[in-house]
Amino acid sequence: MLKAVLEPRGTSVGRHRNHRFASRLDASSSPEVVVIDLDAEPDALRTASPWQNSLRVLLGSHRPSSTAHGERFLAKPFQYPELVRLIEELLDENAAA
Repeated sequence: MLKAVLEPRGTSVGRHRNHRFASRLDASSSPEVVVIDLDAEPDALRTASPWQNSLRVLLGSHRPSSTAHGERFLAKPFQYPELVRLIEELLDENAAA
């Protein structure tokens, strides 16, 4: 779904099921935005990753106690237009900075 919506707009989209495995694959690159499913990967925010400087959309059934600058939380269940909107907001804010 994200590929179909974002790639025609010029945004590259990749997908990885496990953040640790993905980190090893992409150690040389840092994506602009990372979408993290906190329910599937509860320790994803605590684990060091080359993506620490990426903007992040956090998905989950429970809101984290805090979110950092460049992070947005989206509660499950959600509609894909909500996810796309958050990603676009982060990209726009980053471009304006």
